[in-house]
Amino acid sequence: MLLYRGKDETTNKAAGEYTKELIANHVSGRLKVAPEHTSDRTLNVMRKPSFSQFYQFKNIFDAENKKNNLNQQLIPYFISSHPGCTEEDMAELAAITKNLNFKLEQVQDFTPSPMTLATEIYYTGYHPYSLEKVYTAKTPSQKESQRQFFFWYDKNNKKRLIAELKRLNRADLIEKLFPAVK
Repeated sequence: MLLYRGKDETTNKAAGEYTKELIANHVSGRLKVAPEHTSDRTLNVMRKPSFSQFYQFKNIFDAENKKNNLNQQLIPYFISSHPGCTEEDMAELAAITKNLNFKLEQVQDFTPSPMTLATEIYYTGYHPYSLEKVYTAKTPSQKESQRQFFFWYDKNNKKRLIAELKRLNRADLIEKLFPAVK
Protein backbone atom coordinates (compact mmCIF):
# COMPACT_ATOMS: atom_id res chain seq x y z
CA MET A 1 0.00 0.00 0.00
CA LEU A 2 2.76 2.46 0.89
CA LEU A 3 4.49 1.89 -2.45
CA TYR A 4 1.36 1.73 -4.61
CA ARG A 5 1.32 4.40 -7.29
CA GLY A 6 -2.13 5.51 -8.37
CA LYS A 7 -3.34 8.16 -10.79
CA ASP A 8 -3.71 10.81 -8.08
CA GLU A 9 -0.33 12.48 -7.53
CA THR A 10 -1.50 14.09 -4.27
CA THR A 11 -2.23 10.66 -2.81
CA ASN A 12 1.07 9.28 -4.13
CA LYS A 13 2.97 12.16 -2.51
CA ALA A 14 1.10 11.71 0.80
CA ALA A 15 1.90 7.97 0.82
CA GLY A 16 5.59 8.74 0.28
CA GLU A 17 5.61 11.31 3.08
CA TYR A 18 3.75 8.92 5.38
CA THR A 19 6.30 6.18 4.70
CA LYS A 20 9.18 8.51 5.56
CA GLU A 21 7.38 9.76 8.70
CA LEU A 22 6.74 6.18 9.80
CA ILE A 23 10.39 5.17 9.38
CA ALA A 24 11.86 8.33 10.93
CA ASN A 25 9.54 8.73 13.92
CA HIS A 26 7.47 5.64 14.63
CA VAL A 27 9.84 2.66 14.61
CA SER A 28 11.23 1.61 17.96
CA GLY A 29 14.38 0.03 16.54
CA ARG A 30 12.97 -2.86 14.50
CA LEU A 31 10.33 -2.71 11.79
CA LYS A 32 8.78 -6.07 10.98
CA VAL A 33 7.49 -6.52 7.45
CA ALA A 34 6.06 -9.54 5.65
CA PRO A 35 7.34 -10.00 2.10
CA GLU A 36 6.68 -13.74 2.81
CA HIS A 37 8.73 -14.99 -0.16
CA THR A 38 11.16 -13.94 -2.87
CA SER A 39 9.67 -16.08 -5.67
CA ASP A 40 7.20 -14.09 -7.73
CA ARG A 41 5.50 -17.35 -8.72
CA THR A 42 4.91 -18.25 -5.07
CA LEU A 43 3.89 -14.68 -4.24
CA ASN A 44 1.38 -14.81 -7.07
CA VAL A 45 -0.25 -17.89 -5.50
CA MET A 46 -0.33 -15.93 -2.21
CA ARG A 47 -1.90 -12.99 -4.07
CA LYS A 48 0.90 -10.72 -2.91
CA PRO A 49 2.97 -8.20 -4.90
CA SER A 50 6.35 -8.95 -6.43
CA PHE A 51 9.42 -9.10 -4.18
CA SER A 52 10.68 -6.10 -6.13
CA GLN A 53 8.43 -4.00 -3.85
CA PHE A 54 10.41 -5.22 -0.85
CA TYR A 55 13.61 -4.01 -2.54
CA GLN A 56 11.96 -0.62 -3.08
CA PHE A 57 10.84 -0.42 0.54
CA LYS A 58 14.24 -1.52 1.84
CA ASN A 59 15.92 1.20 -0.23
CA ILE A 60 13.57 3.82 1.24
CA PHE A 61 14.05 2.39 4.75
CA ASP A 62 17.86 2.43 4.44
CA ALA A 63 17.88 5.95 2.96
CA GLU A 64 15.65 7.33 5.73
CA ASN A 65 17.82 5.69 8.37
CA LYS A 66 20.93 7.24 6.86
CA LYS A 67 19.29 10.65 6.41
CA ASN A 68 18.06 10.71 10.03
CA ASN A 69 21.19 9.09 11.49
CA LEU A 70 19.17 6.11 12.76
CA ASN A 71 20.29 2.55 13.34
CA GLN A 72 17.03 0.66 12.85
CA GLN A 73 16.57 -2.86 11.57
CA LEU A 74 14.18 -4.16 8.97
CA ILE A 75 12.98 -7.63 10.04
CA PRO A 76 11.38 -9.60 7.20
CA TYR A 77 8.99 -12.50 7.76
CA PHE A 78 9.11 -15.44 5.35
CA ILE A 79 7.12 -18.63 4.90
CA SER A 80 8.15 -22.02 3.51
CA SER A 81 6.08 -24.88 2.09
CA HIS A 82 3.34 -22.56 0.85
CA PRO A 83 1.43 -23.98 -2.13
CA GLY A 84 3.45 -23.19 -5.24
CA CYS A 85 6.77 -23.05 -3.36
CA THR A 86 9.52 -25.48 -4.36
CA GLU A 87 12.89 -26.37 -2.82
CA GLU A 88 14.55 -24.42 -5.59
CA ASP A 89 12.46 -21.36 -4.67
CA MET A 90 13.65 -21.73 -1.08
CA ALA A 91 17.27 -22.10 -2.19
CA GLU A 92 16.94 -18.88 -4.17
CA LEU A 93 15.29 -17.21 -1.15
CA ALA A 94 18.35 -18.17 0.91
CA ALA A 95 20.75 -16.64 -1.62
CA ILE A 96 18.68 -13.47 -2.00
CA THR A 97 18.26 -12.89 1.74
CA LYS A 98 21.96 -13.60 2.33
CA ASN A 99 22.80 -11.00 -0.33
CA LEU A 100 20.57 -8.55 1.56
CA ASN A 101 22.53 -9.33 4.78
CA PHE A 102 19.61 -10.98 6.57
CA LYS A 103 19.90 -13.88 8.95
CA LEU A 104 16.26 -14.80 9.14
CA GLU A 105 14.47 -14.97 12.48
CA GLN A 106 10.80 -14.51 11.60
CA VAL A 107 9.95 -17.66 9.66
CA GLN A 108 7.18 -20.21 9.52
CA ASP A 109 6.11 -23.31 7.63
CA PHE A 110 2.77 -23.03 5.87
CA THR A 111 -0.10 -24.30 7.99
CA PRO A 112 -3.46 -24.83 6.30
CA SER A 113 -6.18 -22.69 7.85
CA PRO A 114 -9.92 -22.89 7.17
CA MET A 115 -11.57 -21.06 4.30
CA THR A 116 -8.44 -19.74 2.57
CA LEU A 117 -7.40 -20.02 -1.05
CA ALA A 118 -4.02 -21.47 -0.03
CA THR A 119 -5.68 -24.23 2.00
CA GLU A 120 -7.91 -25.18 -0.91
CA ILE A 121 -4.83 -25.41 -3.13
CA TYR A 122 -3.00 -27.39 -0.43
CA TYR A 123 -5.71 -30.04 -0.20
CA THR A 124 -6.74 -30.26 -3.86
CA GLY A 125 -3.38 -29.68 -5.55
CA TYR A 126 -5.08 -27.30 -8.00
CA HIS A 127 -5.56 -23.55 -8.17
CA PRO A 128 -9.35 -23.07 -8.19
CA TYR A 129 -9.26 -20.02 -10.48
CA SER A 130 -6.94 -21.36 -13.19
CA LEU A 131 -7.47 -25.11 -12.57
CA GLU A 132 -3.69 -25.50 -12.96
CA LYS A 133 -1.87 -28.10 -10.89
CA VAL A 134 0.14 -26.49 -8.05
CA TYR A 135 3.04 -28.22 -6.28
CA THR A 136 2.74 -28.29 -2.49
CA ALA A 137 5.18 -29.73 0.04
CA LYS A 138 3.15 -31.95 2.36
CA THR A 139 5.33 -34.61 3.96
CA PRO A 140 7.58 -33.78 6.92
CA SER A 141 10.68 -34.44 4.79
CA GLN A 142 9.43 -32.19 1.95
CA LYS A 143 8.66 -29.43 4.45
CA GLU A 144 12.05 -29.78 6.18
CA SER A 145 13.82 -29.73 2.81
CA GLN A 146 12.34 -26.28 2.27
CA ARG A 147 12.63 -24.98 5.83
CA GLN A 148 16.36 -25.73 6.10
CA PHE A 149 17.13 -22.99 3.57
CA PHE A 150 16.00 -20.33 6.05
CA PHE A 151 19.02 -21.24 8.16
CA TRP A 152 21.80 -21.34 5.56
CA TYR A 153 24.06 -19.53 8.07
CA ASP A 154 23.89 -22.38 10.62
CA LYS A 155 27.11 -24.34 10.15
CA ASN A 156 25.25 -27.53 11.15
CA ASN A 157 23.16 -27.19 7.96
CA LYS A 158 26.02 -26.52 5.55
CA LYS A 159 26.74 -30.09 4.37
CA ARG A 160 23.07 -30.91 3.98
CA LEU A 161 22.37 -27.72 2.04
CA ILE A 162 25.33 -28.26 -0.29
CA ALA A 163 24.12 -31.81 -0.98
CA GLU A 164 20.60 -30.51 -1.61
CA LEU A 165 21.84 -27.79 -3.96
CA LYS A 166 23.88 -30.37 -5.90
CA ARG A 167 20.78 -32.56 -6.16
CA LEU A 168 18.85 -29.55 -7.48
CA ASN A 169 21.68 -28.91 -9.96
CA ARG A 170 22.19 -25.40 -8.51
CA ALA A 171 25.95 -25.12 -8.06
CA ASP A 172 25.52 -21.38 -8.70
CA LEU A 173 23.68 -21.09 -5.38
CA ILE A 174 26.38 -23.07 -3.55
CA GLU A 175 28.82 -20.39 -4.64
CA LYS A 176 26.47 -17.62 -3.45
CA LEU A 177 25.73 -19.18 -0.06
CA PHE A 178 29.15 -20.66 0.67
CA PRO A 179 31.73 -18.77 -1.44
CA ALA A 180 34.75 -20.77 -0.25
CA VAL A 181 33.16 -24.11 -1.26
CA LYS A 182 33.81 -25.47 -4.75
